[in-house]
Amino acid sequence: MSTQERFTPFARTDLDARQQEIFDDIASGPRGTVPWIFHLYLDSPELAARIQQLGAFCRYGTSLPPRLSELAILIAAHHWEAEYEWSIHTGEARKAGLPSEVIVAIGEDRRPVFDDGDSELIYDFATEFFRRNDVPDALFASAVERFGRATTVELAGVLGYYSMLAIAIRIFRLQPESRAE
Repeated sequence: MSTQERFTPFARTDLDARQQEIFDDIASGPRGTVPWIFHLYLDSPELAARIQQLGAFCRYGTSLPPRLSELAILIAAHHWEAEYEWSIHTGEARKAGLPSEVIVAIGEDRRPVFDDGDSELIYDFATEFFRRNDVPDALFASAVERFGRATTVELAGVLGYYSMLAIAIRIFRLQPESRAE
């Protein structure tokens, strides 16, 4: 089955009233656009509404600085081989101050060299989780000590949210927008 058979972006005018309401809500939010992943989710309007609210929090509302949040997002995207997500968030990560060398290393399955302990801790936490489906006690304790319990919960939420998106990206074979046009 080709990518087009599993996913086709649409125009706002193709949507029913409830889908248009959600489309407009997404477009008017912090994203300023309706990314293709939400075109996919709009086939289930109520799911799309809830996912976009959670996504707005996970991307813009956590206590993680954008640089650390984008690092966690890239690790999730790479783990799931979600090219669509990777293509969006490499640019966002650079804008947030993540060095290009770190982004390239993640994409090449190499451990990056970090210039700060916070990035290294986020990297270790996320990669260990995806490698083991668990976070060792000492690493968990380090995250809670450094970031606090609430931020550690938010980090787990970011990893979970972007994993959920990545699963849909893989199932529906979303390609980077620049490739699929």
